[in-house]
Amino acid sequence: MANLLKQGMTPPKLAATIALGTVVGVVPALGVSTMICTALAARFRLNIAATILISYLIHPLQLLLIIPFARMGIFMFGLQELRFSLEEMIEMFRSDWLAALNLLWQANLAAVSAWALLAIPIGIVLYLLVLPILIRFMPKKVQA
Repeated sequence: MANLLKQGMTPPKLAATIALGTVVGVVPALGVSTMICTALAARFRLNIAATILISYLIHPLQLLLIIPFARMGIFMFGLQELRFSLEEMIEMFRSDWLAALNLLWQANLAAVSAWALLAIPIGIVLYLLVLPILIRFMPKKVQA
């Protein structure tokens, strides 16, 4: 397993893996990060296993950021304000469950849109912050 995670890891590739896994790991749509990580890591020839591992490690942050992303998206698109307390959600579903599902669907799409706007800039900043640290502390490859 350790060999699988270390495979082809240079500081730039590892920094890209960390940035990609982190950014995709917080996508505010539960259950899609593994597919997105796999596709993007394969596309950019990064270590797929390490990218997915990082996205899994960052999942607690995903749960913390779902509501802020939804609020940001709702604000950006001028959607109806959504109350996120459990009591208000239960009441919404009791009064009109189709309307409640529609509001939650819109809030989720708005959250993913807000994430998408921030993903690339945050990914680049993460890459640029992590790269110098990795260059400094990763062992240099010995050439024969």
